[in-house]
Amino acid sequence: MVMILPKFLWQQKPDLLIPLALEQFGIDTMYMQDTYAKVAGATVKDPFVFDPNTASVDTLQLLGFSAKLANTLDRYRSKGGVIKFGKDLSKIWGMPPDLATRLAPYVRSSIKNTASRPWATTLRPAYAQAAPIDINTATISDFEALKGIGPVLAARIVGFREKQGGFVRVQDLLAVYGVKDSLLQVLAPYLRLDEGRVPKSNLNQASALQLIQKAGLQPVVAQAIVRWRQQNGAFANFEALENFEGLSAASMAALRRLFFIA
Repeated sequence: MVMILPKFLWQQKPDLLIPLALEQFGIDTMYMQDTYAKVAGATVKDPFVFDPNTASVDTLQLLGFSAKLANTLDRYRSKGGVIKFGKDLSKIWGMPPDLATRLAPYVRSSIKNTASRPWATTLRPAYAQAAPIDINTATISDFEALKGIGPVLAARIVGFREKQGGFVRVQDLLAVYGVKDSLLQVLAPYLRLDEGRVPKSNLNQASALQLIQKAGLQPVVAQAIVRWRQQNGAFANFEALENFEGLSAASMAALRRLFFIA
C-alpha cells in the first residue's frame, strides 16, 4: 500500500520531515531520506572539510557533487580558476545554490589572496620607505618611491616647492594639488623637515601667496607688503616692515627666518 503524506508535511523543512513522518506514520528513516533526495534532486551526504582547489573528482562526488559538476570544477581549476572562500563555490557553473550553501562552511582553501595572481607581487613597486626623506631636499624619484605618490604628483610637489621657495612644515604639502589629508597621514612617518635647512627666499621677489604660505602672514598684510614694494621699490632692510599694520612680532620673526633682502 502506498501512503500519501499530507501536504503540510511536505512543506516542512527537510530536518523536520522525517521525524514527523516517523512519529505519525512509522515510515522507515532511510526510505524517507531517499525519497526527499529524489524530490530535491540532490544526494544526501554528510559534508566534511575539503579544499576545492585540490580535491579529486571522486572526493567531490562524496561531498554531493554530481559527476558532471565535479568535472566542471576540475576544468575550472585547470584554467586557473580558484576557490578562496566558501562563497566562491557559486562561481562553479551549474552549482546548485543549496549545495553551495551546505558546503560553504567546510571549505578550507590553501589558496592565499595573491597565490593565484603571481603578477600581483611582480608588478608591485618596491616602495623605499625605510628612511624618512627631507621634503625640502628630496628629488622627484624620492617622492615617487613613496606609496601613493606617482610620477605626476612627485613632479608637482617638487615644482611647487621650487616655486614657493621651500616648505616650512610638513603640513605645507597639503597646499599641493593632489595631496590629501588621508595621504599625508599615511606618509607622515616617512617625511621630515630640517628647519635649519629650509631655504630662504628673496623678500623683494616674493609674491603675496608666498608670504601667506611660507611665513603664515594674513592675506591683507601680505598684499599690503607687495603693493608697497610695487609703489615704493624694493625693501632696503627688515626694519622698513615694522610699521605695517597687522604685522605681529611672530610674523616678523618668520620673515627674518625664512626670507632675505637683496
